[in-house]
Amino acid sequence: MVSVDLLARMHRWWRRAPHPVADVSTAPGRASTAIAPPDDAVLRASMIVPRLIAEPWYVDAVTVDGSRVTAAGWSLPVEGDVERNGGAFTINGRPFDAIRYPLHRQDVGDAFWQRAGAAYSGFECSIEHVDAPYPDGLLEIARVRPDTPAIERGRDAWFRPDPALHQDVPDADRRFRVIGDRDPTGFLVSGATDFQRLDRLVQAVAGRRIDAFTRVLDWGVGCGRVARHWPAARARAALTGCDIDHDNIAWCNLHLPGTFVCSQLTPPLPFPAQAFDVVYGISVFTHLREAMQMRWLEELARVTAPGALLLMTIHGETAIDFSRLSPAAYARTRDDVRRRGIVVSGSNTQLDGHAEHAGEYVNVYHSADYVRRTWGGYFDVLHIVPGYILHHDLVVLRKA
Repeated sequence: MVSVDLLARMHRWWRRAPHPVADVSTAPGRASTAIAPPDDAVLRASMIVPRLIAEPWYVDAVTVDGSRVTAAGWSLPVEGDVERNGGAFTINGRPFDAIRYPLHRQDVGDAFWQRAGAAYSGFECSIEHVDAPYPDGLLEIARVRPDTPAIERGRDAWFRPDPALHQDVPDADRRFRVIGDRDPTGFLVSGATDFQRLDRLVQAVAGRRIDAFTRVLDWGVGCGRVARHWPAARARAALTGCDIDHDNIAWCNLHLPGTFVCSQLTPPLPFPAQAFDVVYGISVFTHLREAMQMRWLEELARVTAPGALLLMTIHGETAIDFSRLSPAAYARTRDDVRRRGIVVSGSNTQLDGHAEHAGEYVNVYHSADYVRRTWGGYFDVLHIVPGYILHHDLVVLRKA
C-alpha cells in the first residue's frame, strides 16, 4: 500500500503565505471559535462572492492498494449536474466507481471565507480493478468543470508520478530552497503537475508539445523540480536550465538529463541573443523588485527568438485569495495591489547562504492590469491564466 498525504503540505503553505494582518483565529484543520467584531462580520459578509477567479482545488491524499485506488481532497463546489458529464472527478480519464461530494471541510471554508459554499468542498473517491495506476509513469486525478475555458483546462488536473521512477531526488534542504517545503512527495507531485500543465497550455497556444521545441529554457530551474519530468531524450536534446543557486545547478548536472548552467541575480544570462523558442519561469518574477524586473524583461527579450513563447508566473489575485487574510487585510491588500500594480509584500530568506541577493530576493504581488501595461512594452501578452500553477497566475507572452 502506498499512501500520500498532501494535506500537511498545503497547511504548511498556508502558514507561510504573506499576511500583513493575519486572522490567526482560524488555523487550518479546525473550525473558528473566535467571534469576529461586528464591523468585521459585516465587511466579511459584504465580500462573499459566488466564485473565485481561479476556483482552486487540491488532492490531499492518494492511496494505491493493489488494484484499488482511493483519492481525497477538496474542490470548490460546482454548479449544475456534474453527473451528466461523467461525475465530478476522474482517474486516468476513467470515472471513479464511487464519489462522495461535496463533504464538509471547515478548514477550506475558513481559508476561503470569501467564497460562498467553500466549507462544502470535500471529496472522497474510489475505484477498483486499476491494474496500471501509472500509465506512462503518471497517475492523473482530474475534476470535471464544463465551464472551464479551454486555455485554462490544464488547471483541472493533478498528477502523481510513479514513485518507483523517482528514487533519486534532491535532499530536503535543496527541496526547501525551491518550494519552501521539505516533503519529497509534494516536490514530485507539484513538479509533475506543473510540467503537465505547462505542456497542455503550450499545446493549446502553439499546437505542439513543449518538448517538441528544440530550444527551451527553464529559467530558475532550482534542483530540477519541473525539469526532472521532461522525457529524458528530449531533455538532452532541447532543455537548458539556469539558476542563481549554484549548488542546485551542480546537483542537476549530476543527476538529470539536460544542460544546466549558473546565472546571477542580475542580467545578463550566459546565452547568446535569440537562443530560445520557449522560456518558462515559475516563481521568479514573484521575487523581483520593479527595477530588477524591468532589467530581466529586457534580458528575456534579448535571449528569445522572434515568435518565442514565454510562460511566467506571478502572485496575482489568486495569491491574495490564498493568503488567509482577515476581511480588512484582504480588502486592503487587494485594493493596494490594484492601485499600485506591483507591491513588495515582504522579504524572503529561502536562498540565504546559497545565493547572493543583497536583499533583492523578496515577495511581490502583481496586478493583471500592471502586467498587461508594463510587460506589454516588451512582449505581446496573450493570456493571464488565474491560479494555473496552484496559487500562481500564469502570464503567457509572445515575442513579436
